[in-house]
Amino acid sequence: MNVYLQRYLGLDEEREFAKPAGFPTLKALEKDYIGFLLEITDQNRAEVSRILAISRSTLYHKIRRYRIGGDDQDSLAT
Repeated sequence: MNVYLQRYLGLDEEREFAKPAGFPTLKALEKDYIGFLLEITDQNRAEVSRILAISRSTLYHKIRRYRIGGDDQDSLAT
């Protein structure tokens, strides 16, 4: 099982349910997964778009829509 999903679903290392984490929406999963990928790639958006098999412009759109990846700081500076 994917380590990210294991952590998100509240599974311990032996893949047994520790405590149900609930059922997130697809939007919440997408937002969290993009944030997770940005974190583990040191904010390398080209690498994240490659992993997700989407264009960089689509990734930028999702980052803006979900307000993740530090874009809020960029908008405050201008």
